[in-house]
Amino acid sequence: MESDENTPSEARPGAAASPPDPLAAPGKRSRQHRRYAALAALLAVAVAVPLGVRAGQDPDASAPSDRPEAAKADPEQPVTADAAMRKARSTGKDVEVTAYRSAGSTTWAQPDGLLRTRIHSSSIRAEVDGEWKPVDTDLRRVDGGYAPKAVNDPLLFSAGSGRKDERAARSVPRTALVRGAADRTAEEDPGPWSDLVQLTTGPHRMVVKWPGKLPEPVVSGPRALYEDVRPGIDLLLTARDSGFSHVLVVKNREAAQDPLLDRLSYRLASPTLKFVMDPESKAVSARDGEGQEFAASPTPYMWDSSAPVRTTLGEPTPTPDPAAGGTSLALPGLAGPQPGTRDAVLDAALKANGELDLLGADRMLADPDTVYPVFIDPSFKGRKLNWTTLYAKYPSSSFWNGQNFNDGANEARVGYERTTGGLSRSVFTFEFGQALHGTKIQKAYFRARQVYSWGCSARQFNLHLTGSISSSSTWKNQPTWGEVLDSKNNGYGYSADCPDQWTALNITSAAQKGADRSWSTLTLGLRAANESDTYAWKKFTANGENAPYIEVTHNRPPNSPKASAMKTYPGGTCDYTAPYPGIGKSDITFTVTASDPDGNLKSIVLKVWPSGSDSTTSAVVHQTLTPNSSGTVTATYPWSKFTSGKAYSWEAMPVDTLGETARWGPAETGSACQFTVDHAAPNSPEVVSDTFPPSGDDGSVWSTVTFGGSGAFTFSPAGSTDVKEYQYGFTTAFASRTAATGGPVTVTLTPPHAGPTALYVRSVDGTGNISRATVYTFQVRPAPVSDTPMDVTGDQVPDLYTVDADGNLALHARARGSDRLHTSMPAAYTTDTADGSAQLVADGYWTGALITHNGDWLPGDGIQDLVARMPDGKLYVYPGDGYGGFDVTRRVDVLLPSGAPSPASLRQILAVGDVTGDGRSDLLALAGADLWAFTGYTGVSFAKATHLTGESWSERDLVQVADVTADGAPDLVYRNNPTGQLHLRYGKKAAGGGLDLASIGTKAASAGQLDTYGPSGWSRSALPIVTGTPDISGDGVPDVIALFAAGPARVYPGRAIGLTSTTAFYLIKESVGTSWAGYQAIG
Repeated sequence: MESDENTPSEARPGAAASPPDPLAAPGKRSRQHRRYAALAALLAVAVAVPLGVRAGQDPDASAPSDRPEAAKADPEQPVTADAAMRKARSTGKDVEVTAYRSAGSTTWAQPDGLLRTRIHSSSIRAEVDGEWKPVDTDLRRVDGGYAPKAVNDPLLFSAGSGRKDERAARSVPRTALVRGAADRTAEEDPGPWSDLVQLTTGPHRMVVKWPGKLPEPVVSGPRALYEDVRPGIDLLLTARDSGFSHVLVVKNREAAQDPLLDRLSYRLASPTLKFVMDPESKAVSARDGEGQEFAASPTPYMWDSSAPVRTTLGEPTPTPDPAAGGTSLALPGLAGPQPGTRDAVLDAALKANGELDLLGADRMLADPDTVYPVFIDPSFKGRKLNWTTLYAKYPSSSFWNGQNFNDGANEARVGYERTTGGLSRSVFTFEFGQALHGTKIQKAYFRARQVYSWGCSARQFNLHLTGSISSSSTWKNQPTWGEVLDSKNNGYGYSADCPDQWTALNITSAAQKGADRSWSTLTLGLRAANESDTYAWKKFTANGENAPYIEVTHNRPPNSPKASAMKTYPGGTCDYTAPYPGIGKSDITFTVTASDPDGNLKSIVLKVWPSGSDSTTSAVVHQTLTPNSSGTVTATYPWSKFTSGKAYSWEAMPVDTLGETARWGPAETGSACQFTVDHAAPNSPEVVSDTFPPSGDDGSVWSTVTFGGSGAFTFSPAGSTDVKEYQYGFTTAFASRTAATGGPVTVTLTPPHAGPTALYVRSVDGTGNISRATVYTFQVRPAPVSDTPMDVTGDQVPDLYTVDADGNLALHARARGSDRLHTSMPAAYTTDTADGSAQLVADGYWTGALITHNGDWLPGDGIQDLVARMPDGKLYVYPGDGYGGFDVTRRVDVLLPSGAPSPASLRQILAVGDVTGDGRSDLLALAGADLWAFTGYTGVSFAKATHLTGESWSERDLVQVADVTADGAPDLVYRNNPTGQLHLRYGKKAAGGGLDLASIGTKAASAGQLDTYGPSGWSRSALPIVTGTPDISGDGVPDVIALFAAGPARVYPGRAIGLTSTTAFYLIKESVGTSWAGYQAIG
């Protein structure tokens, strides 16, 4: 069965590239660190919410090896996979890849060139004061209460509320509730409330309150016992990693008469989370504003002491905890309900004042067959990655993280037991991180410690690939059970004759699917093969250091060579965009350098063929070459192999010793390298500059001087012997010339603008033959000045962003004037990678996005930012990095005011700078037929949303808001699609300054309108995209850019009396080999 049923959230595969690290770049423009409050306020919720596990041995080893120990966080750089692999090969020992270390996973490089990753279903370590330590939930006294020693999310138990200084603050805001069918009208506050538990997880802080005072607790290890919170009733808290469990101990029938138990209430609160109760399971989910679950409380449950705890026969009896003597800490029933225990599911209600009420306990408490003590377990625990038990006896109940089934042992249950007729299945979620994506899985195992069976007689259980789980997973709401991955047949854990044992099941096929499909999680389920056979009933340790884990041994494929690592001589570095370099009557040497992250590169396949022909059947070169120790191959082929007047394409593919291949290079281009052959012309010249080095494959290399500085460029004949002159320029006019002297020639040049820049150079021989131009692309470092509107490179000239047909964002820069665009650079990268390095976002990231830029939206650094409505239906600000790029991991949600349309309904957005005069950025948007103005952006939300009513905008598009008429009031240019015209609506100044928004909302409220600003030919079918820009033509008037359906793009210089084609010029022109056909956005 295909594992679509697993439906793990797909992770974006990042392209293997390295955009600049602006913080490390010398001489970069200052950008202050923008920090955003994580919606913090004081605590709140009765749902312990952890952030979740971050996600060579014999299969049936008796215990896991390589158990992690405490380790100092490396003060230097963490050990990368490449560095660890080199050390493993040189020492012959496994070496940990500390750059991949997380709370729940460990990765080792092996001497054989493979990586081995162990991923636990439960956290095994926590970072405390910069040091990794094993999870230690033992409590210690701290200011305000008791806290575990080493956990991943801060947790605080009350020290007792008898003294004023031990009471938590009363300033915790009440929670916002999403009321369900079970909610009832809020009642009066029953009395004083005491903070019982405080928990912080990620940006959220939470508190659980108890309706009354609390005594000072008896503390033993991870447990805090509050004795006699009511007469004969104890309350026990147990610290977990990223959460806690809770049980109320009703010690006798007299205590059971307490009216508190008729409606047992806890108060939940959080300033940043909402609480939703599932009406069927009564599980409570704590969710953020985006609906993401951060915590959950499973179905409330109670059980009595009528059955003994089932343990492995023959094992020594655990030594009692000295602190437990004479207290509830010694009660065996704390281990959870056992086969034969009397138990019951409780009802629950979530009230508007933040109270969680547990109902129905009185029925079992009054039953004469109930054996005391009785345990009531409104458990509060959660994490992003979790496990759950599915229990047929209570088909609508949630046992999220095994709660209600256990206390200290934390056991997952599988199979049927006849004593109470209970049938269980257990499901686990494992992180499956980016470091595993795209790898070849050599072997993978699921390992679990089996701690109990009904008997030593072997019975089979199966491991399945399943769908995802949540706090609402129950027997009636199970994940999809996919294919059986592996099975085991044993009876471990019944007695000393068949003791507790680790068992391993093969999951290689599932792990390979996860790697191929870039799953972020892997979900696996255990169930008995025969679910009516009591002897198939088993228990497995589910939490802590002995929790289940998966171990994956994997090989990383070779890296596809980038364009900069592929060269010809003559010809130079691989060029995959027109115009292509020309090669004369010379033998051609191909050089390719590749790498393998595991150090086992075996060969590189080189292929050359006539462009436009089949790459395999028409290849003139198709050869497997052996690289040197640096991963480089070099091969020379005679000039006679290549026909004059033809263009050739070429690519290279690395292969490792295990037969794994990379994609054909050049990487991340989607194109082959190309060159042309002309046996009568000289070779295209070589161009070198130390001051302005080539930009690199991912746009990560910048000039050593900022904009305005000069530098030397050296031209060389590239093997031609009769070059008499070089012609060059920053346009294809080749306006500058210098004589060749038989060797290299050096000239000093000043680039005309910042950002991505191109220099064109061609050779001329003694008989006047002219070579094809070499296009030398580089990036000019922005000057340390604040950006002007729509300028992101610090040269005071507006720049453009585009989203191409493949969904990729690019920056285009140019000088002011009528020249076309010559080059661009990728503008989006991510640092959400396995080792934190920057990589280009995957192709298609921007598909369907609406984009616009005009203004410093997160003010304080003078850098222009990008606003985008993304395919997820949300609006974001992407902070500029000062170099024209954006780290997408730093994007910030934009909140719209009450009454505004949903961002998902917007069909166009237009950043207009600050038009209202309040010093804050503003945005116009179209939602269906409505025009909206969002004004006064604060860094999180807009201060106001204004619906500009009175006209229908369904057949209109916004072009620009700018002062076209130079009267001091911004004007609106928009397209009327049915007439194919552009209209110019004259704006009015508001009484208090800035623009009167109503004046651009309707023609009647405006200062007038020119209906023929663009007289004809401006329909959507002819011009898919029309947008405005501050002046780029040089006349001081805002201009209009139009993208034609066939792919050209033209600039129409602005004029108050109307646009005209007589002064228009091309930005993009097909005749010179460039086209924007299929582009999705310009902004």
